[in-house]
Amino acid sequence: MKQPSLREEIASLRAEVEQLRRSAPPPNPDSGSPESDGQPDDVHTLLSELGDLVQTMLDEAEESFTEHPVASVSAALALGIVIGRLTAK
Repeated sequence: MKQPSLREEIASLRAEVEQLRRSAPPPNPDSGSPESDGQPDDVHTLLSELGDLVQTMLDEAEESFTEHPVASVSAALALGIVIGRLTAK
């Protein structure tokens, strides 16, 4: 079975966040929470910005891996060895 690519996983996560955003009740202005006072840093805006930042990071990583495949595989191997040695009993 084929594993989903990073782009497919991010698209899936974005769809889930959008679904959660649509299903969330509207903020209550009388609740006194910081999200409900009309400031631009409400939860929905922050989630949208986070999704955009993650997408940008993944695009840059994919571009870097495409331009330097040997270095990417070598770095992943070295990181795996280091993590393996640190977690070995």
